[in-house]
Amino acid sequence: MSLTIPATEHRSASSPGPVFPQLIRSEWAKLRTVRSTVCCLLATAAVAVGISVIMATVIDKEGPQPIAQMVINSHIGFGVGQLAVVVLAVTTIGSEYSTGTIRTSLTAVPRRGPWLMAKALVTAALVLVTGVLLSIVCFAVEYSSAPAVAGSVTDPSVVRAVLGGGLYLSALAVLALAVGAVLRSTVGGIVVMFTLLFVVPTLAATPVLSGLGHFLPGSLVPGSAGWAIMQPGPMLGGLGPWAGFGVLYAWAAAAMAGALYLLDKRDA
Repeated sequence: MSLTIPATEHRSASSPGPVFPQLIRSEWAKLRTVRSTVCCLLATAAVAVGISVIMATVIDKEGPQPIAQMVINSHIGFGVGQLAVVVLAVTTIGSEYSTGTIRTSLTAVPRRGPWLMAKALVTAALVLVTGVLLSIVCFAVEYSSAPAVAGSVTDPSVVRAVLGGGLYLSALAVLALAVGAVLRSTVGGIVVMFTLLFVVPTLAATPVLSGLGHFLPGSLVPGSAGWAIMQPGPMLGGLGPWAGFGVLYAWAAAAMAGALYLLDKRDA
């Protein structure tokens, strides 16, 4: 008679595996050596900066330009560019399932929770740095195209809104990665995130569901929670900057908690 040992017992009996700093280095090596990482980041940059250049070129500007509106215009490209960030984050975990390397990863790292957290942290950090740099560049494009500016770049709300581009994209990356981990599918994760970011907000823009936008993680729909962190002031009919970011953060935290639970309970 054969004896089947539950996966949880097998993991507990095994060695604890690498320490967290080693997991960080390992996941960073994986992320930076994959071609899709560079492609997604370049796509994000091309869309965000490209749309900023178009906005700066085609909009007629006469007299002093309100700096708050310039910040808002500089982030319009993020509405499309965020999809490339979603693809990057979902692929980071989805590719491990599609290629079967997830088994190797979890064999080398018996403690599954720290492994997933390290992957999420590395992805979020990379997207945060990229997002901040892109946000600064996009704002610089808008700022340099104005004949005169009404307002100061050192205003705390302006600084927070510009840097908020990185905060928004990094939190979105964690949410996307967690969704990919729950579904164990790159395509499925991208479809769910696309629906959450583009389809649902469009429906929420209707008068009947107008209040739903306050609880969505992010989109260009006025009042969307996550988008508020990139606005100099409260969005029209929406939440304040940090309250909106808190909603996005709650989405990411809840999704990651579900991913951690399922990763520990399911077989690879």
